[in-house]
Amino acid sequence: MLNTDDVKRRLGGAFTQAQADVLTGLLSDLHVGLATSVDMEDLKDAVKALAVAQARAEERLEGVENRMDRVEAAIERLEAAQARSEKRLEGLENRMDRVEATLDRLAAAQARAEERLEGLENRMDRVEATLDRLAAAQAGTEEALKKLTEAHDETRKQLGGLSHTVGYILENEAYRALPALLKADHGIEVEDRLIRTYLTTDRGYPVEVNIFGRGRRDGREVVVIGESKSQLSAKNIDHFIQGRLTRLEPLFEDVFAVLVTHMISSPDVAAYAQERGIALYYSYQF
Repeated sequence: MLNTDDVKRRLGGAFTQAQADVLTGLLSDLHVGLATSVDMEDLKDAVKALAVAQARAEERLEGVENRMDRVEAAIERLEAAQARSEKRLEGLENRMDRVEATLDRLAAAQARAEERLEGLENRMDRVEATLDRLAAAQAGTEEALKKLTEAHDETRKQLGGLSHTVGYILENEAYRALPALLKADHGIEVEDRLIRTYLTTDRGYPVEVNIFGRGRRDGREVVVIGESKSQLSAKNIDHFIQGRLTRLEPLFEDVFAVLVTHMISSPDVAAYAQERGIALYYSYQF
């Protein structure tokens, strides 16, 4: 009698429970058949075939397990790579957040800069408008100054002409009155008449002389050289000495200097003329 429980237990060590059940059933049927016609050797061959099949199954199972190990390792690598990717993505997202924040600040700064620029442009418009008004006012001022200058020049010409006229009148009076005064005061007998003329220096330069004449004193020739000023100052005396007497005295042996005026600019002018050896006459003496 076949003990099926013992067979199932022994087969369970090499086969799965389902396989052990099938084999146990098969062995039970074989045991019954053997009792009549099945040879034990055939049974042994069948068991060996089952063992080989089981070995192949285990080998395939081991291959599957190895493949599973590789799959799981690949999955682990993918998970690690995914973790690194997520970390990198998180870093990129943080960087993008910072970039966007920077762009927002730049945009705000640009908006403020444009607002300030617009304000500056408005101020510049006002400045340019003010400059235009000033330029127009300056043009008007320059035009007025031009007219005033022209009027001033005309006034100066008129005053200059008037001054020359007054000077000529004073000189003309001096031409008539000086001969008698020079004779009475200084013993100079004027020969011919006093005139207005030009004399040439020893270096060949012409010099204008307001009053010029030749005379005699104590039998000697005297040259009268003079000048007229409406209002005589010490500066006028110096100018007369430097511009007339110093340049013309080398031409003559005896020069008598004389100045005529309507009035002097200060009380010491008459004494200064006397110190410099110049005779001074006033128009009221003519």
